[in-house]
Amino acid sequence: MKAYYNKGTKRLKKILGRIIPHNTQYRPGDVCRINLEQLSANNSREIRVHPIYPNLTTELNISDDLFEACSEYWKPKKKVQTDYMVVEVPNGRIFTDNESSVAVVSQYNKLVENVSLSLSGGKVSEPNLNNIFEQRYFSTPVRFKGTVFSMLTGGAGINNIGHWFLDVLPRLHLLRESGLYDKVDWFYVPSTRYSFQTETLELLGIPVDKIIEGDKHPHIAADCIIASTAPRGNHTLIPKWLCDYVQESFMPYAEEESDLITPESPYLYISRSDSKIRNVLNEKELLEELQPYGFKTVVSSELSIKEKIKLFSKAKVVLGATGAGLISMFFCKPGTKMIEIFNEGFVIEPFYDIATKIDLDYEYIICKGNKHVRNADQGQREHLQVETDKVLYILEQMKADKSKKVKVA
Repeated sequence: MKAYYNKGTKRLKKILGRIIPHNTQYRPGDVCRINLEQLSANNSREIRVHPIYPNLTTELNISDDLFEACSEYWKPKKKVQTDYMVVEVPNGRIFTDNESSVAVVSQYNKLVENVSLSLSGGKVSEPNLNNIFEQRYFSTPVRFKGTVFSMLTGGAGINNIGHWFLDVLPRLHLLRESGLYDKVDWFYVPSTRYSFQTETLELLGIPVDKIIEGDKHPHIAADCIIASTAPRGNHTLIPKWLCDYVQESFMPYAEEESDLITPESPYLYISRSDSKIRNVLNEKELLEELQPYGFKTVVSSELSIKEKIKLFSKAKVVLGATGAGLISMFFCKPGTKMIEIFNEGFVIEPFYDIATKIDLDYEYIICKGNKHVRNADQGQREHLQVETDKVLYILEQMKADKSKKVKVA
């Protein structure tokens, strides 16, 4: 009931924010366009642009069969190009609804393109269609002295570990590449309500006293705002640099001496029993079938980040329904077998995109659904009835085909 209340309250505030006028002078009057061809043409009093990976191509390297199986409402592109950059905005501010929109605004009251982000139906909108232009109610921005680096996502990074690793943390890599890291006094993150957020920030060396939480301070101003292009740009494909950054940042902890106790079984089944959506309805039956193979059931949210790193780095096989709990695949070593289970109404690309880029031995199973799925909002809620014979077939093939034996580093 509390979750429904909070969701309803947030939605009501969003609706009222577009109806009731208050501090409307904070609504941007225009879009600040960035000239990458001639950096000196940008007004340095408004923005200072640092190109990181200009016109970078990211490809989706998967089989044609899997591409065709992708849900029609969420068909990924096979290749995208993104201009990655970091932008300094003197005397700038940031406004966010911490749900679908982040607006970086210059001192001339213009929304800065590329480093601002607005989502509609899960897709990135053009800068002039950013939700802030529909906003009428604005709180007075909280002023911070010094330089603030924005790690806001405009999406589910506020509460979803998958989006946290894909859309929030990799911005730190772009910041370091810009050479501006040491200038930062504050790190502006979506939230620190969850342990995975505080743990990862600590492991990355971000001091608690330098963190500003977007869910507590949705409108801020500072002597200087620094913001980056979204790690996945305007699309959903995952660039190789992102995978490299996550692994280089966290994998060293796999070899760290610690008192953490990790299961001895290298065969992991990732359960979604802690979630109310996309549950495996016949999980008891599936676990009985998996028992002879020595699978250990893991509920990802019950483990610390270091426990996940230790556990997944020792895994030989990882099996589970698609969902945020699979993001720990980043901690697997090359050659680890990963088996992802989909409902036919919700087949999306992020995890198999990652798998190809970190050299996992990836396979998938698509199970029949019991209704027609029209969109992602409906699809992500559909439970799964796992066809256990398909799972066992893959496991038996692994045993029989010695040439596909999982590599152990």
